Amino acid sequence: VIILSHGRGGPHSSYHKIAEAMVRQGLAAIVLDHYSARGNYGVKFQNFPNVSEGKNWREQDIQNLLSTLKNHPNINRKKVVLAGWSAGAGIVLPFISNPRRKDLPEDIFVAGAILTYPYTYGCYEKIQSFSVPVIIHFGKLDGNNGNPLTGYHCWKDKVGKIRDSKYPVIFKSYEGAYHGYDLVILKNRPKRCRNTKYRDGISQMCLAFNESAFKQATIENKIFLRNILGN
Repeated sequence: VIILSHGRGGPHSSYHKIAEAMVRQGLAAIVLDHYSARGNYGVKFQNFPNVSEGKNWREQDIQNLLSTLKNHPNINRKKVVLAGWSAGAGIVLPFISNPRRKDLPEDIFVAGAILTYPYTYGCYEKIQSFSVPVIIHFGKLDGNNGNPLTGYHCWKDKVGKIRDSKYPVIFKSYEGAYHGYDLVILKNRPKRCRNTKYRDGISQMCLAFNESAFKQATIENKIFLRNILGN
């Protein structure tokens, strides 16, 4: 089973398209909705929690879901894949990083993780290594150009410093791609940019779909899943 945790923008149809592709590969797929049952966050997905506000209950959502997998006998609890986008990728980190900050139910084994443009706040966390095979995807234009403390630049540097890891960490980058390059809801929309405050100041983050990057990442995920799941 692959569990998909959406980004700060909410559980829109793009994640279902990706989940459908996973199902075609023979996997079960679960798309988490962290928002709709929580106050106004589900109203047209216009209200978003800040990072600190949503972090704890989003992590608890994953723990609760993993605990209920025992109720689904057709799901192999020894081959769970966690996937997250942006802030959703940050929610996956506590379950797969050393030192680990969130425990898994004792009958759950995570076989790997797919992190798609994980948010910069996760890059600031102390991560010595990963406890499972990991693939990380990033557009090369995701984050201020050349700023080592934002987006693509921060994560590329962080992954490069991980040494003596028992499990492989694959870092894939895509030319001309911004944040949200694989979100099909952005396909016919112009590029949108906004300023975001990080620890080193204000940076600009842009959202734009990129067909080429989307197709490349889909192929890379298929290869990664085949390798870690053995089918």
